Amino acid sequence: MTDQTARHRAARLAPHPEALSRDELRRLARAERKIASRDQIQAAAGRRELQEIERRHGERIAGRSLAARLAETAALAAVRGEDVRSETVRIAQPLFDEHGVRLVKDGAPIYRREAVTRVRVASRGGLQLAFERGDLDGADARAEQLYETGKAYRWAYEASSALTTPARSLSSVSARSPLRASTGPQDAVFAAGDLLRTFRSPLTPRRIAVLDMVCGLDLTIRAAALQLRADPRSVRAALTDGLSAAAAARRGKRVTSAAAAAR
Repeated sequence: MTDQTARHRAARLAPHPEALSRDELRRLARAERKIASRDQIQAAAGRRELQEIERRHGERIAGRSLAARLAETAALAAVRGEDVRSETVRIAQPLFDEHGVRLVKDGAPIYRREAVTRVRVASRGGLQLAFERGDLDGADARAEQLYETGKAYRWAYEASSALTTPARSLSSVSARSPLRASTGPQDAVFAAGDLLRTFRSPLTPRRIAVLDMVCGLDLTIRAAALQLRADPRSVRAALTDGLSAAAAARRGKRVTSAAAAAR
């Protein structure tokens, strides 16, 4: 780097003193004096100091920009009703000397442990968010029952619309899964379609659309209301009424199947 290039860098930083800290301004003035010296060793040291000032200044500006973006992301997530959590973690940072050279000991770089704070956004699906916010309360059935019905509706919706590969299902048998662990993909699609038809049999087209969006596509009630151009309160009512009717239809089919099997 020539003295002229170093002066250009100093001039680029100098017109904006408000962007520099006091320590950076003092170091910048000291580096400029060294660069202007006729002593080549002093000039070289000034250029190294200027490079270090520019590096640290860029890191600080980038850190501020990142903090602003994180704050915006956290604010938007909070508006959507998602969990925003701050946690402190310890990270390793390499050590540098005054010339910007990494410090090495016994052939290995030296690090220091620093505590930093990071923001985590726990995204939740539309059905889970509705359950946690109490949007499933106040219906004929309990909120927990509606939540389980919504999860079964989601499974049936996803399996009947997205299971197209010939891979076999090796999921374990659970209380809400109507399939056996060795059931193939075709049987899975048939069972999911039959369950989905059972859920939808007592529903109006509007309730089917709401359940498809909130349970099947994991949209929030507000997002579903925007797509349907409806009031979120009416979408919430359609969701709870639809899940109640779907749960009743599933219970009715189980009773009918049990009675037919007993004959």
